[in-house]
Amino acid sequence: IISDYMGQAEQLLGEGIPGQHDYVPAAVLAGAVLEDTLRRLCQRQSPPIDTLKPNGDKKTLDPLITDLQKANVFNKAKADQLKSWAKTRNYAAHGEFTEFNRTEVEAMIIGVKAFIADYM
Repeated sequence: IISDYMGQAEQLLGEGIPGQHDYVPAAVLAGAVLEDTLRRLCQRQSPPIDTLKPNGDKKTLDPLITDLQKANVFNKAKADQLKSWAKTRNYAAHGEFTEFNRTEVEAMIIGVKAFIADYM
């Protein structure tokens, strides 16, 4: 399923009209795949890392990344890269289209796919 969503992100990126923020949907979709992957990584730890906040809300990308780094699932450099992709996803989801560009989304998609291959 994850590969289907990443394939859709790549397709969206390829079918868009350059200069029209065509890369925004791809960033949102790749970010959703990243979030799902991080949640599954949390559940695979022993003991599992909680994916909920104390109030019962789901943790967002940054706390998931921080928790996984603290558990030594990956190092700080990887955490920083993941947080960069999380920012891109958040910019896209919240309409801050001038804060990122197509090249960053292309790199994000490649990076998320590599992250999934390495950690799942």
